[in-house]
This record gives sequence, structure tokens and C-alpha cells, in this order.
Amino acid sequence: MSRGSTTDNLRMHHHRNRMFCCLAAACLSLILSACAPAATSTPSSELPTTTLRAETPPPSQSAPSLAKTPPAGNEALVTRVFDGDTIEVEIDGRAYRLRYIGVDTPEREEPFYQEALDFNRRLVEDQTVILVGDVSDTDQYGRLLRYVYLEDGTFVNAELMINGMARLVTFPPDVAQTANFRELQRQAQESAAGMWSRPDLVGPCDCDRNLYDCRDFETQAEAQTCYDYCMETAGRDVHRLDGSGTGQACKSLP
Repeated sequence: MSRGSTTDNLRMHHHRNRMFCCLAAACLSLILSACAPAATSTPSSELPTTTLRAETPPPSQSAPSLAKTPPAGNEALVTRVFDGDTIEVEIDGRAYRLRYIGVDTPEREEPFYQEALDFNRRLVEDQTVILVGDVSDTDQYGRLLRYVYLEDGTFVNAELMINGMARLVTFPPDVAQTANFRELQRQAQESAAGMWSRPDLVGPCDCDRNLYDCRDFETQAEAQTCYDYCMETAGRDVHRLDGSGTGQACKSLP
């Protein structure tokens, strides 16, 4: 065999091998493509998105309380403040002197007189107020007897009590708020508010004039304390708590 023929045969053999390899690779590619899972397209509407939301602040731990609505009553304008529990009001163009029901503030020259006056003045001076009556229209001096509220619902009589600017006093039959005022006075005493911060000056009760009877005390011990204090400071049973003359006040109380 000639040398040229041998060379041609080798070239043909290499060409067949390349064709076989290419065919095998193509077949393998087809097989792998058939076995692979089909790709799916996701609509744009189904693609996950990131949405920014403003954080909702946590609720306040001490949300301010809403002002209460005052009860029904007569509107009046406060034109003058005389002391802690007496004011002048104008109703329909006419002036009236008015005494708060159920509370008694210090008189002039008594401890905490000025504090009570200033407190009352800050509350009501030049304010429109709502006046609510009890049973009696006026007292023996012709003063209107009223519970007084600010337009935002603030109960003026109660504010004087809880802040230690007044003592409980009752004049039947005007006693609708007596239980409430007694509780407010107890709280003021416990917290040493206002006058109750100086028991050495104000004492357990007022002995200047007859203000109380046995209904103003919850226990005989409380009435006895007031009786003993007045006997010591005023020298007499100012409030006539010892009806039997035995030195024991309000013996009917528990």
C-alpha cells in the first residue's frame, strides 16, 4: 500500500470519530433536557414585593382623661372671690353672693386662709360656672347655696376638699354630697394635702363656731377627738357633741 493511501485512511478514521463524538454529545444533551423539570414563568403580579408600613405607636400608658360634662344647672359668671368658699356671681345681669355647699375653708387670720383664697381664685375668678342646688336655695345670710362646676366639668367644691383647702361641713338638708366630701377629706388627710400638712396648726376640726353635729363623724372616736380638741382650745363644747354632759361625744356612733 502506498504512503498516500495510508494517510487518507487515517484522516477518514479521525473524521468518523469526531462525527461519532458529536452525535453522542447531541444525544446526551437531548436526554438531559428531557429529564430536567420544565421552567415556569411567574407573573409579575405574583412576585414577592416589599411594602413599607409606618409603625403604629403603642397606646399611651397614661392617656389623658377626658373632661367630664358638668351636670345640668344655671350658668353664671364669677365676678368676685371673697375667700375660699364664698364668691360673687352674676346671673342675668344681677349679682348674688354664693356660698359653696358642704365645704368650709379657713377664716381670715386662720392658718391656710390665704392659700385657700388663692386656690379658689385660680379656679373660678372670671370664669363661667354651672350652679347646681341641693334642697335649700339660700342660707340664713341670704347667700345662694350651690355646688359649683367649671365648664370643663371640674367640681370646685370637691377640688377644695381633695387639695386640703377645706374641711367637711354639713348643714342639713343640703347633704347630697356629704359622703363624697367625707371620702375626699380622708384622702387629703392621708396624703397630708394643704392644711392637713400642718395638723399642729389646724387641729382635727374647727372650733371657732358651731359647724358640726354627730352626723359629720363616722365613729365615736373621731367625734371625741374633735370634742376634746375644742374643750382644750376653746374651753367649751362648741359643736354640742356631748348631749348628756358626761364628757363623751356622740355616744350613739360606733
